[in-house]
Parts: sequence; C-alpha cells; structure tokens
Amino acid sequence: MPIFLIGMMGSGKTTLGKVLSEILNKEFIDIDTEIEKKENMKIFDIFSEKGEKYFREIESKVLFELKDQDAIISTGGGIILKNENRNLLKQYKTIFLYVPIDDIIKRVEIKNRPLLKNGKDALYKIWEERKDLYEEFEKVDLSNLNIYESAAKIMYKIIDENEEIIENNFQNVVLKPKGLEDLINEKNIFVSNSVNRIYGNYFNNPYILDDGEKIKNYDNLRNIYSHLIENKVTRSDKIIAVGGGTVTDLIGYVAATFKRGIKSIFYPTTLLAQVDAALGGKNAVDFNNIKNVIGTFYIPEKVVIDPLSVISLTEDNYIEGIIEAFKVAIIDGNIDLFINNIDKIKKRSLNTIIDIIKYSSKVKLNIVSKDPYDNNIRKVLNLGHTFGHAFESYTNISHGLAVGWGIIKELEIFSKDLKDKNYIIDFLYNIMPKEIFNIKINDNLIKFIVQDKKIELNKIDIPIIYNIGNVKLEKVDFDSFKTSFIKTFYY
Repeated sequence: MPIFLIGMMGSGKTTLGKVLSEILNKEFIDIDTEIEKKENMKIFDIFSEKGEKYFREIESKVLFELKDQDAIISTGGGIILKNENRNLLKQYKTIFLYVPIDDIIKRVEIKNRPLLKNGKDALYKIWEERKDLYEEFEKVDLSNLNIYESAAKIMYKIIDENEEIIENNFQNVVLKPKGLEDLINEKNIFVSNSVNRIYGNYFNNPYILDDGEKIKNYDNLRNIYSHLIENKVTRSDKIIAVGGGTVTDLIGYVAATFKRGIKSIFYPTTLLAQVDAALGGKNAVDFNNIKNVIGTFYIPEKVVIDPLSVISLTEDNYIEGIIEAFKVAIIDGNIDLFINNIDKIKKRSLNTIIDIIKYSSKVKLNIVSKDPYDNNIRKVLNLGHTFGHAFESYTNISHGLAVGWGIIKELEIFSKDLKDKNYIIDFLYNIMPKEIFNIKINDNLIKFIVQDKKIELNKIDIPIIYNIGNVKLEKVDFDSFKTSFIKTFYY
C-alpha cells in the first residue's frame, strides 16, 4: 500500500520520504521526478511552456498510476487542489506535513519554483488558498524538529499498534511501538526536556527534567520529593520515567526511596536505555562528582520499550545504543545480527532496530537474572568499561562511544590472539565517529582507571574475550596490566 506525503513546498516531503523509505525498507517515489521523466522536461519548463493546467492534468495522471505502489510517495505541493486527487488520497494513508509558513519561507529557494517566480511572498497567498484542503488529512506538526525527529513523529501515524512481551524470568518488559501514546491520560510523569520537546503532546502536565547526567543530584531529588508531597502521591500511586538512562536512574532511585518504595514504570526513549540502563533494577544518583555512588536495586513494575523513539535520536546517541547492544552480542555470541545488517543499522531500519532490542534485552535480562545484585557473572556486562570509563572521564565523550573505544583497546591488550577479533574491530570502526580514534592518549589514562575501578590486593577485575560468546571476568595483576598498557600504546 502506498503512503502519500502532502504539504507545502519546502515542508520536507522529498527528504523525509527518502528517510522513511530507508526506515521502513520501502521504495521511494517522488511524483515530480516521475512527471519530469514522463515529459522529459523540468517542472519549471512544463509550467513555463505548457502552463499550470497542463501540469495539474499530468500530475493527476501520475498520481492515479502510482496508487497501487507499495512505496513512500512524495507529492507536489498543489496535488490537493483537485477534488479527484483528494478523493483518491483519502482512500490511502496520506500524511500532511505541517511546517509554519514563516519557517518554509526561510527554507525554500526561488530557483526552479515556478509559483515563486515573483518572489517568496507568494507563499503566503498559496498557503491561504490551500491550508483548508491540507487540513482534510491527518496532520503531523513538524515545527522545530530535525529530520530524524520529524521522521519519528510521522512514524506514529504510519505504524500499526502492537505489543510483544520480552520473555524473561526477571523483569516485566514490553516492546510496544507507539507506546508513548499510552501516556496521554497518565499523571506523575517525569520526562527529559528533549523528549518532551518532541513528544510533549503525549504527556499530561509532566514534570520536566533537564537533559544529561547533571540531573542525578540531591537538589533534583529534593525538588522531586517536594513535588510528590505537594501532589499528595501515595504508596498506591505510581511514577513514570520517560527519557534516557539518566531519567530512569534518577526516577528509579526516587521510586525506591519515597515513602519506602512506590511503584514505577519506565518508558526508556534512548536505545542505550532500552537495552541497558532501564533493565536490571539498578538505580543511582551522583554525589560529590562521583558517578552512581549512591543507589539501590529496585525493579520497576514495568518497562515499556517504544522503538519509534529510537528513530529520533541524534547520531551519536543512536550509535551509543548500537555499541551497547553489540557488546551484549559479543558476550552471547550472536554478532552476525549486527555485522550482516550494518547498512540497515546505519539507515535506522525499524525492523532491524526491533530485532536488536529484542535480542539484546533478552540476553541482558538472562545474565542479570543469574546475578541480580551484581556480585559475579553480571560484571561481564562491564566489557569495555575498564578503559571506556577512563576514556570517558579523560575526553568527556559520551559513555557509549567511550565503551566502544574501550572494547577495541581491551581487545588489543588482552585478546591479541583472538582469531575473530577483526570482526569486532571492523564493525566498531565502521559505525563509530572516526575522530574518536584520532584522540591521543597518554599514561594519565591509567590514573582514571585507578579512580574508577576498585583494585584489591593489586588485582583488577576485567572481562576478557576468549572467543566471541566466551567472555570471562578475570582478576588481572595491576602491575602486569600497566606494563601491557605501556607496551601496547607507546612502543
């Protein structure tokens, strides 16, 4: 079935159509391009030489020819002017991409726009003539959204609702595309500012938190406790965390401590949180600039994973989640899911993202269920973290990217003879920003490792890859570790 995109010129129909076709693995068709092929002329020349009436007739003909295509189809801005076109579009999924007219005026160029040959001000008149016709269709407001944020919002109009339980014996986890829509009538929602900016229409009077690690402090705790008291929240109520790992960490800690424990539900919106932070029951806040130094083990009543929110992530944030999931695959052994789908991963294919979430969350929950309080086997999930945490502090790059760097460096020191190590290294080099690998390090990195890791009897715990699917926690002599570090990186 076709999915038609309509809207004013400059609303992003062609750009978003291409992105959506990659996300949904569908063909992309631009009606204007099809007209130019059919007429062997540019649109501007068709208008100039044959007139708008002729163009509209050809446009209708092409529209009707494409009605049976299983594709994302971008239309011309004036396609809604003819009644017969609107009647046909209403028989299919047709999305009106709304962008404020003043923003469109800033975006569009006059060149090759036949209706703007007398200047951009013509857009105001065109908008007035067409806006009621556009409003006959399902509308997505794309104000102040970038390309992937816009694509995610459109996906909520395209994808059908469904729900799948992530089977495990430890935690109640549900995979639910469009799950965020369920929150519209809920109360006691705590959401990050960036998530509220994109999906705020799904939240009813939420408590908005800043973005990033800085929210995990005692000032925020005091404010949140006061908010809950002022709103007469009782132990029979629940609080809802919507955002990345910093939000689920903070609100999870609040849930564990307020009135000796109240119910919580997590809606993790980053891929990193969906495959890691929101799973396993760890909650924490920072204190005296020490990350996660005060925390609890407290399982939320439910975790609802909405994979559509992953589409809207920044590139770095998205890749962080892929690295975290890939790390789990190294431990479990199924890295083919990633290596064989690298192009789809880069294009944010929804089906591939869902496969990765389902696989990685199951593996993590299986490991956590065997060691819920992080005393032994669960520590293998720290693969890449010994170097990664130090590199994160050393460079201030984000956690997930630092872990990717850490996996490579730990491989170079501890798994030199691993025959399949290039599969791991090549994948990480392929998806991570290249500039990370150009960052120079020195032996100060060891000081950060000492600060981050507890070293007992001159031994340090490090997960070591013996084979893909065979990762063991080992106690490594710290002096030997330092010697290997210096030899590997300085000689």
